[in-house]
Parts: sequence; C-alpha cells; structure tokens
Amino acid sequence: MTNPKETTYKHIAGVRDMLQSRLSHSYLLQFIDFPIIDEERLYVFYGMLEQTKLERKRKEDTLLSIMLVQIALDTHDLISLDDVTNENDRKNRQLTVLAGDYFSSMYYQILSKWNDNEMIRTLSEAIQEINEAKMSFYQTDHRTVEPIFDNLKEIESILVRKVAEHYGLDNWKTFGMQYFYMNRLLLERKQGLIHSSSNLLQKIALTLLTVKESKLSSDQQASKAKNVLDSYVGHAKKEIDFLCQHYSELHRWFQNRLEYNWGIIGIKEEKLAEEG
Repeated sequence: MTNPKETTYKHIAGVRDMLQSRLSHSYLLQFIDFPIIDEERLYVFYGMLEQTKLERKRKEDTLLSIMLVQIALDTHDLISLDDVTNENDRKNRQLTVLAGDYFSSMYYQILSKWNDNEMIRTLSEAIQEINEAKMSFYQTDHRTVEPIFDNLKEIESILVRKVAEHYGLDNWKTFGMQYFYMNRLLLERKQGLIHSSSNLLQKIALTLLTVKESKLSSDQQASKAKNVLDSYVGHAKKEIDFLCQHYSELHRWFQNRLEYNWGIIGIKEEKLAEEG
C-alpha cells in the first residue's frame, strides 16, 4: 500500500530536481550564487495544486512555473543598490538582473506547452503587483508602523493569493497569505538577532525615529524595533493557530512545520502580554 507522505515527498523531490536542473546555468553560476529554492513555497503550492483536477504532469509543470517566478523575484531582490566601485561588481549586478529575467522567462515557456494562457496571465499580473508593492515598501516614508507590516504582508501573499484565486481555493488563499507573512516575519526576526538589524527592523526604527521616539538612543531604537517586530510575530502566530483549528489536517501539518523550523513555540503569548 502506498504511503501518502512518501508519495508527496517523491513528487516534491521530482519538482525540486527539475528546478535545480533549470537553474544550473554554468556561465551564470561563475558569478552568482546558486539560487535558493524556497522550500515553504514549494510545499504550500504543491498542497494547493493537489486540490486541483490537473493531470500529474501538468501539476508538476505548473508548480515548476510558480517556483521559477518566485526564484526570479528573489534573485532580483539580491541586486545591490550600492555604488559600483569595480568591474567585477558591475558584472555581478548585470548578471544578477539577467539571471532573474532568465528564470522568469522559463515559466512562460513551460506553460506555453499546455496553452495555459490564463495561468501565464495570472503569474504575469502577480509579478507586476509584487514589484509595485516592493517599491511602495522601500520608497514610502510611513508615519506609523502598521502600514509597514500591511505592505510586507501584501508582498508575501500576492503570489499565493493570485494562484489560489485562479483555482478557486479560498481556504488556501487565506492560509497561504498568513503562512508566508508569518514566515517572512520570522526570517526578519532571525536576521535581526544575527546581524542586529534587517530591512524591516531598519524601516520600523526609522518610522519610530521620525514620529515620536526621536529622543531614544540608537540602541534603544533597535531594541524598540525588535519589540515591535516580536509583537507582530505574536499576533501573526495567533492568526495561524486560529486558522488551523478550522482547516484540514494538512494545514495543521504546515503549522507544525512552521513551529519546528523556527522554534517559535512559546513566543506567541509572551509579547502580546507585554503589549497589553
């Protein structure tokens, strides 16, 4: 008798192998790091597509296309905005841009084989909306921290929302949006603990500085920013817990995966109590 979990891992491993094969461009890899495959998105989008009536090969190609879009977006995020000081830096920046464009072009090629123009349109719209949301995040000077988190949640949830809407998967839409938002908050939290700051923490600190916390020292600013982030992590964790009480066993499996990967059991009430 076939074990469902083994079947799932086998299918996901197959798509991961296809991804790695397509990403292994010998020339590009001389100058840029091998792209990171977002395992959380790979698993979530696999779970979503398993709820559709697509044939197996088409499910695999659709998952491959979605992941290539995500990897292209992640690759473009690596483009440095610092001034170029030498030819190697210039070449690295140019090839990072080209690599992102190259990875993005693959999804169109794959879906074209199926004449899946609707999905091509869905992913194209997602790319445009995500880029617009990122521009808003980096270029807008907010007066309070709440819009910063709303903007970040939008960035993380657009792709899963668009795919869920495409297939009419309302439960996955709500869960996926909250899941990836939570995952991003935890990533920022981890980066903040390791490097003392992150893009999000810097954004929070600057917002607090321009509004009402200008009398605090830089260390106090950093501490305050981390406390704000921890508070939002706690609220997001409560949302995940609530959703998983009403959704399927598979959603609860993702909840456990999130807690295991990030070691977040126990933080959900702590900061909420501090914030009142």
